[in-house]
Amino acid sequence: MKILTTLVLFIAIFSMAFSQEVPAIYSNIGSDDKGVFLQIEKKKIYSKEVNNQFLYKDLYTAAIGNREGLTFNFKYPELTGTLYYGFINYNDGSYPQPVYFRESSPIKVGICNIPIKRYLSGKFDMINWEENGKGVLGYRIVNDKGRMIYDGRVAFSHKDGLFKVEPTVIEGPFINLLNPNGTTISFTTSTPVAASIRIKDKIYKDKKAVEKHEIKIDNLKANTKYRYTLLVNDFEYEFGFETAPEPGSRKAFTFAYGSDSRAGNGGGERNIFGTNTYIMKRIAALAKAENAKFVQFTGDLINGYETSRERMNLQYANWKHTVEPFWHHMPFVVGFGNHEAYNHIFKDTVSSRSYYIDHFPFKNESAESLFQDNFVLPKNGPLSEDNSAYDPNADKIDFPSYKESVYWYSYDNVAVVALNSDYFYAPSGLNFTSGNLHAFIMDNQLKWLQKTLKKLEKNKNIDHVFLTIHTPFFPNGGHVKDDMWYGGDNSRRAVVNGVAYQKGIIERRDELLDLIVNKSKKTVAIMSGDEHNYNLLTINNDMKRYPDDYTHEKVELSRTFYQINNGAAGAPYYAQEETPWSANVRNFSTQNALVLIDVDGAKIHVRVKNPDTLELIDEYTLRE
Repeated sequence: MKILTTLVLFIAIFSMAFSQEVPAIYSNIGSDDKGVFLQIEKKKIYSKEVNNQFLYKDLYTAAIGNREGLTFNFKYPELTGTLYYGFINYNDGSYPQPVYFRESSPIKVGICNIPIKRYLSGKFDMINWEENGKGVLGYRIVNDKGRMIYDGRVAFSHKDGLFKVEPTVIEGPFINLLNPNGTTISFTTSTPVAASIRIKDKIYKDKKAVEKHEIKIDNLKANTKYRYTLLVNDFEYEFGFETAPEPGSRKAFTFAYGSDSRAGNGGGERNIFGTNTYIMKRIAALAKAENAKFVQFTGDLINGYETSRERMNLQYANWKHTVEPFWHHMPFVVGFGNHEAYNHIFKDTVSSRSYYIDHFPFKNESAESLFQDNFVLPKNGPLSEDNSAYDPNADKIDFPSYKESVYWYSYDNVAVVALNSDYFYAPSGLNFTSGNLHAFIMDNQLKWLQKTLKKLEKNKNIDHVFLTIHTPFFPNGGHVKDDMWYGGDNSRRAVVNGVAYQKGIIERRDELLDLIVNKSKKTVAIMSGDEHNYNLLTINNDMKRYPDDYTHEKVELSRTFYQINNGAAGAPYYAQEETPWSANVRNFSTQNALVLIDVDGAKIHVRVKNPDTLELIDEYTLRE
């Protein structure tokens, strides 16, 4: 009897060790010793097994020094291809990038060598490593199919005839949370290290040795240019930024907007493992050339829809590396889209159907938490959908966090409010389980928006408010079947713990419009994406915006409003479709585009440029 009891206890402990607690907001989702499953009638469909293939960290910590140079072991035996490499000269120009050498190195079973001493010395030593005893080398991993996987870099020293790998800044530094008195500079190092930033004669330090660094810079003067030096052991990297003006200064400035830079077709840098690096780099360069004070980029940075955290982190890293030379100097403020999805995927082998839900545990394994880990953004949004009317357990945290995916910030007399229309996102399977609909704004986020707009209406320093959201209120090409329209089907709505929301997608869209248009005089436009094109939509009360058989209450609009859609940052294009509001669409274009918003006190002028050709696509005035 004692042996049997012990066996039962062992089985229970074993099962607990291999099962996960399922959030109460999901229905028909369970977990046992085989994994997470979706229950459809009597059938259990288990979550797709994660095949990481590689660890992201192994791609940037692969190098080991020797007497000839560096040996890379990516711990990925299936990797065969080519490693391109070249020095990064941080003293030659403001936007340092690798200049690839004429030679390359073959990768076999995940291993390759760079003979620095043999190839990159003498007349090819452009960074003076032979004299200074140190340098930084950039490298690009390309597999045997010609697909670009990762752009990395490694800092090295050379002493007594031996090359040694040093702590390397693998991401950043990035300018974040810019304000009149300072900023937060973030960066990531290959190993834990206590780093510091020097501005003039003041040093700002890490409190301890870490890999992910966020150093707050304060006590600076408004509207002033500063040089800063990042110090990581014996390495120094110098860049510059400009503080924001005092709120309400009403000085003329420009900011830029875009979205949807996930990988495109055409080969080469149009797809570096999940992102269209070619177009995104052109966008960043154009924004800087136009002296944009910040870039708002709202959603679909990467391909996403992954089951692997490692592949998601690699995709995010490739996006950050793309705009990094310009992000050293000005903020890139990012928003959340559907392709930021990190999923449990349940594939029914009988019907060949797949069902997707947000990954959990939510605190550290959701799409939202993964986004938070990769970016430094304002933390002034709502907490979550906990304690909403649909929360099944008021005493427990059941929902993902909104932290850093719903927020607002200001620059001079402009405020930007960012929403997350892919929170708790279930891309497919809502008929069988629970989750949020693409483009649906849930209750607590709506209440937060109401409070935020009310506060901004009272703020005397703010003249103009822009709302940015990944999904258009009124789609025009590519997502007419969903977004906030669903072909006119108001029955589509979020589901929590098997309970459908009372309000449908068109009703919720109208609630948003009522807040933005009727209850706010300062809100100028919606800046959206999702559809891979550019267009301007003029929204007024005369615009047809309901299906013919719509029986619910219709909102009356008190003024003219605008939707600027720019999802043209490199993802595959969508052509225009016929909609009830097609007559209100201006200058629909499938060119790659960057929207430049010129603000001069009470005036707002918009220019739209192709970042590849520099052609002017559109130009108009929103406020005079």
